[in-house]
This record gives sequence, C-alpha cells and structure tokens, in this order.
Amino acid sequence: MKIPYSLLVALGTTHVVQVLADSCADPSQAVPVFRDFNHAVGDHFYTTNNTEYNAANSGGYFPEGPRFAVFPTAVSSTTHLIRLWNGDAADHFYTTNTSEANSGAAGGYTIESVTPMFVYSTQLCGSVPLYRSWSPTNRDHFYTTSATERDGETGYTFELIAGYVLPLASGSSSASGNVAVGTGGSTPGSASDSAPPPTNTNSSPRRSSRGTWLLSLLFICTVL
Repeated sequence: MKIPYSLLVALGTTHVVQVLADSCADPSQAVPVFRDFNHAVGDHFYTTNNTEYNAANSGGYFPEGPRFAVFPTAVSSTTHLIRLWNGDAADHFYTTNTSEANSGAAGGYTIESVTPMFVYSTQLCGSVPLYRSWSPTNRDHFYTTSATERDGETGYTFELIAGYVLPLASGSSSASGNVAVGTGGSTPGSASDSAPPPTNTNSSPRRSSRGTWLLSLLFICTVL
C-alpha cells in the first residue's frame, strides 16, 4: 500500500519538530554573562561569576552589565566556549574551536578552565549569534549579540560567529557565585603589544553532527 505524500510530509515534519524540541536545553538553567571593559589596557572581559566580575570592577575594569546567557554546564546540543587569557597582550579570548584554543595556548595565551560556559553549536532553541570581532590596535577580542554594536565598534573587524547564546530574557537574572576565580588572576593583567592573537583556524563555529542529520532528514522528506 502506498503511503500518501501528505502523510509522509506530516510524519517527517512532526519527527523533526520533536527532535528539535528534544535538542533544546531548559532555558531556566542558563545564567547571564557579564561584560567588563578596561579602557587603560583595551580589554573586554566576560564572566558568569559575581566574585570575578566584582574583582575586575575593582581593578580597573568598567562594568557593562549582563549581555547574554549561557549554560554553566554541558547540556543538550551545546559545546564548550573555552576561555583564554594573555597577560602580556592583556586580552581575553573565547572560542569553541579546540584547535584555535590550542593555537592560542602555543602563542602566549593560557586556557582557563574556570567559570565554564556552554553555548549552542547551531542556531536553535531561540538562540542568537554571538559575534566575535578583533581590534589590532587594542589587541582585543570583542563579543556581542548586537549587530548594531558589532558594526559600530570603531577599529574592530568582524571575524566570525563564536557560537549561539540565549537572549537575556531566557536566562536567570544574576551571575553564578559558586565558581572559582580565574587562573589569570581575579583582576586581569597589564597591557603589552608583544603577543600575537591566536590563529583563526576556522571561519565559522563547528556544526554538530545532529544538525547535519536534521538537514538530511528535511531534504529526504522534501524529496518524498
């Protein structure tokens, strides 16, 4: 017996929607990421930790408040947003690309395994792009979810989408307070022009195999 085309499409669409729903983590588990900026050394700093945030604010950084939300632990469909710090260049750097992180570590950056942040690998579950820009003058990596802010930062060049994060409305209202202070020191370091930025080994964040599988399933349903 032939199965009607409309039924095949309906079944396929229902299955894809269910898989997408199963891929979404509970947004109530997300925590806000706070942003600081040090005008003296030209460094943007991002953390989910209140203690670390307040220490930076007391050490020359200007508080810019919560900007977006991430997950403090690995949950469905997410990947680790690795944090690195270069004390000579006074630059904080965040990436989901392990090859890029290792390249940075070989070039003067230290991988910090504290205040873990996990982001979506692909845009799903109401997430938005986290844009990464670079200023060779300030030797500073800058991250924002605002395209207006991305395009309006003088001296910065957009590099790539670092991952996908939740808007603040989806996250909690306060930073986590139970994460250890960073290995780079509670107040990030001093400026220098000696250290190069990490090599950009990828023009876009890694895509999960699940995302590729979903695209394949949608294509099959369309053909049928």
